Amino acid sequence: MVYEEMRSKAKGLLRPLTTKPLQPVSCHIHLFCLLCVLILSALFFTLSEAVCNSQDQESLLWFSGNVSSSVSPLNWNLSIDCCSWEGIKCDDTSESDVTAISLPLRRLSGNLIWSVQNLHRLSHLDLSHNLLSGPLPPGFFSALDHLMVLNLSYNSFSGELPLEHGSNKFFFPIQTIDLSSNLLQGQILNTSIYLLGAFSLISFNVSNNSFTGPIPSFMCMSSPQLSHLDFSYNDFAGRISRGQGRCLNLSVLRAGFNNISGEIPVEIYNLSELEELFLPANHLTGKIDNSITRLKKLTLLELYFNHLEGEIPKDIGHLSSLQSLQLHVNNITGTVPLSLTNCTKLVKLNLRINRLIGNLTELEFSQLQRLKILDLGNNSFTGDVPEKVFSCKSLTAIRFAGNKLTGQIPPQVKELESLTFLAFSDNILTNITGALSILQRCRKLSILMLARNFYDETFPSNVNFVSSDGFPS
Repeated sequence: MVYEEMRSKAKGLLRPLTTKPLQPVSCHIHLFCLLCVLILSALFFTLSEAVCNSQDQESLLWFSGNVSSSVSPLNWNLSIDCCSWEGIKCDDTSESDVTAISLPLRRLSGNLIWSVQNLHRLSHLDLSHNLLSGPLPPGFFSALDHLMVLNLSYNSFSGELPLEHGSNKFFFPIQTIDLSSNLLQGQILNTSIYLLGAFSLISFNVSNNSFTGPIPSFMCMSSPQLSHLDFSYNDFAGRISRGQGRCLNLSVLRAGFNNISGEIPVEIYNLSELEELFLPANHLTGKIDNSITRLKKLTLLELYFNHLEGEIPKDIGHLSSLQSLQLHVNNITGTVPLSLTNCTKLVKLNLRINRLIGNLTELEFSQLQRLKILDLGNNSFTGDVPEKVFSCKSLTAIRFAGNKLTGQIPPQVKELESLTFLAFSDNILTNITGALSILQRCRKLSILMLARNFYDETFPSNVNFVSSDGFPS
């Protein structure tokens, strides 16, 4: 208001001259007034320039005093406004509050102390990929009630997540929480008071820690925009809650390598936006319900190392976006559905160590031109080696070992220019000598497993091949 008034007066002083000329004294007075206005205006602009909030600066100094890096020190200098310090951003208000700390990949060691909680306007905190350790400060989440992005991944933070009590604010703008790859433990339910108020939460990642207890499902009720949940590589136990089926916008659900038991709730198959379902290395039982084929956007389905039984859903081919299907080391029975080859975007197909049967020559493998890894080993497949497999020009690894296949390796194998791994051991193949002469033309082939077949002749002495496993994951 004062500034606008000054501008108005200055404009009045600069109006065109009237027909009556100004007296010399009056002219000097007007010039003096104009000069005063210009000085006041310059002073106003100087005072309005961003200057780091003094309390925030003090909090940052406390933080920097508890971290260090022998490789790349922070070098925050008091002679420079803290809004210009490396990794620091401030808002454009007159208070110039600190809104972001971004210091990833700095090899910082030390602790995250309470002073960060005094940055009440902090919206982004990224300290990922450092060497920080110790527990998170008590009341850490509720104190930072403007926080939108929190990334503390790839450090050595330990202990349980801090209990959140006594907060008088229920709505939290947090969108991303990434605490992955630390040494955290305990139950996620401890922070439910905080997370129940996180209505804007989009991504929650606590993978690669030591969390225990059940996988929390309350976030699906409070966070309608939630799209990414990663609980993998922990010690979570119990069943997957049906409440996970309320995350209607969920695109990624990862909970592999835990101690989860029971069946996959059918509610999961109602998540029409789901792109990744990653639940390997648990104790899952039951069947894969055919309703999974409703997940049209699914690109990754990995349920290996479980106790699943029953057959592969006959309409699996409806998952036309599928790129990775890994169901190995289960108790799956029946045949490979003919519709599977309709998944033309498949890059990785692994069904090894199940109880699958049938003749593979009926499958149109030639439709899978993106396929790189094919593992159908250790089942009970019969009939001749399926020639159509060798029309998949992108294949780098093939395993048919441990079946009951007959016939011979087709000559088309020499056309697989990227092939590095081939395993046909423990079958009933013939004409091994002929196959070896062809396989020598596969220049990148480094692992060849042909042992324990019903050979009709001996191996030539001038051919070397590796008989140890090394199948790519």
